[in-house]
Amino acid sequence: MNIKSVQPVSDYIKAMQQCKDAHATKDQSRLASIRNTLMLGKKLRTEEMDYLQRHDPNLYDQAMSLSMERQAYEDALQHSRSKADANYYNTFKLMQIAGQLKHGGSEELLMRTNAIREAYQEFVRSSKYASLR
Repeated sequence: MNIKSVQPVSDYIKAMQQCKDAHATKDQSRLASIRNTLMLGKKLRTEEMDYLQRHDPNLYDQAMSLSMERQAYEDALQHSRSKADANYYNTFKLMQIAGQLKHGGSEELLMRTNAIREAYQEFVRSSKYASLR
């Protein structure tokens, strides 16, 4: 048996493992970045949603749920008749989320709360809000 031929194979296996480890670290970093974006209440880009769908289906489902809830909330704000109505709906929505705290899931509730706050701030800065009485 030629011992010299065994050494390069073990080097190759080590190199492949290092590459695999680096790729796993990159995936974890990307997932953490996307989770942080959700925690801040920001909208995810299409490529981030696609990435979640492939790499973390549970977080993808959560992100889809957040996105649909945020869209429904934004639609409701657009139909406000006054600034007081918009403020009331914002308070109602936040209280609704706060009422669910006793059931656990605080990370998801934080994501939901921040998404609602972010959407409300965007609405307040809009011309639609400025035109309300």
